[in-house]
Amino acid sequence: MIKNRDIGILFIIALVFSLASIRLGLSTVQRVPQARTLVESSLIRFDAVDSISIQRNGKLFVFEKQNASWSQTKPFPMQMDMVSMLALIESVQGVQVLGQLINTTSSDVTGVGEGANAITLSDGSTELTVTLGRKTLGGRAYARYQDNEIVIVDQSLHRRAIDMDHRLWRDVRLFPDFAVDGVRIERNVDGDIMIIDRNAGRWEMHEPVATRVDQELFSQWVGRLAGARVDGYVVDTPSAYAMFGLNHPAATFSTTGRNGMKRTILIGGRVSAGSQDRYVMLEGQPVVFSMKWDSLSGLFPIPEMFVDPTGSGVSPFDVKRMIIHVDGTEQMFTRELERWVDASGIQTDNSKIDGILTWVLDSKPPSVALGAYPREDEVATVTLVGYDSSPLDTVRIALDQSGQWILENGDNVLKIHPPEAGSALAPFQKEQ
Repeated sequence: MIKNRDIGILFIIALVFSLASIRLGLSTVQRVPQARTLVESSLIRFDAVDSISIQRNGKLFVFEKQNASWSQTKPFPMQMDMVSMLALIESVQGVQVLGQLINTTSSDVTGVGEGANAITLSDGSTELTVTLGRKTLGGRAYARYQDNEIVIVDQSLHRRAIDMDHRLWRDVRLFPDFAVDGVRIERNVDGDIMIIDRNAGRWEMHEPVATRVDQELFSQWVGRLAGARVDGYVVDTPSAYAMFGLNHPAATFSTTGRNGMKRTILIGGRVSAGSQDRYVMLEGQPVVFSMKWDSLSGLFPIPEMFVDPTGSGVSPFDVKRMIIHVDGTEQMFTRELERWVDASGIQTDNSKIDGILTWVLDSKPPSVALGAYPREDEVATVTLVGYDSSPLDTVRIALDQSGQWILENGDNVLKIHPPEAGSALAPFQKEQ
């Protein structure tokens, strides 16, 4: 026989379930015999979705796709990660219906009423909305597609669209696509400015001096620049930037693409005492993030590192004539097929001509410095003339007090060579 105490327990359990059913306003829950997706693939072109809106805990987030790139447009503009956006779309496409609610009388209890969390997709011609209700036990949740009946679904979409930190959807690259589309770099560190542009596929420095850039070295650095990433997000829309040292940034770094879009990062104060890591933000985006000093310092090498160290950018194959002024004399040499002749038409030792051309056009010195050319120490000049009889360039050669040779061609970039390098000029000097 069943004891009175057991009967009482069973009665209480039955009463609890009855009250729960009344509170939910549900008469029955019908299990779906075979799992199906909440949104049928025929209702929208998932591969053509170009707009996503998410109403999430009282905040609206809007994302749009343009030129195969996703961006957040609300609450503020920000580049988004393509893979994360595709995963969000796939979550809507793949959410499974596990049960159907019959005779539902209260949407407030299930959490799909007014002001509920929701996600909306648009492919340009069709728009659909999935309202995301409360989560329940067993990995289930309530949801509603458009104005249809409330159903029970798995929690996969809830977890991604509502529970997941939305900052993880952002593109953490600071300068995406710059390696391909970049045309300009501007850098300012306490008034120390560097500007480098790309024209016709070649990089050229304009500040602090107007000079040639070592194309191979600079391209390698641009590749590393394109890989610069955010280390961690600190806060969105801060109440004050002064606490992060971003009201008066210590340095700025800007890149510009072919489309004219400019991205500028502002470098603020230290993250903590004893650390070189810094607070950083992108201009126009109210998001403060942190960057490790090792990553950040790579954006600010000295300008001398990028300078083309050769004496001139002229190709030796473009030189028809060379005029050397040394020791108060002028010596002119002209190329005739595979030989060089002097002003009298007498053939000159090709090795001597090749030696000085190699020195002023191809040799890379141990060091480079930015500064005024020491005209008082000038020893010689080498003027290069093209096949159209137009001067191509003039390289000035000086010898400083320490015996080091300095080559410069009017750009205030001093290419400093060791004493033995002057042997290339010796054959043309009076005293040998």
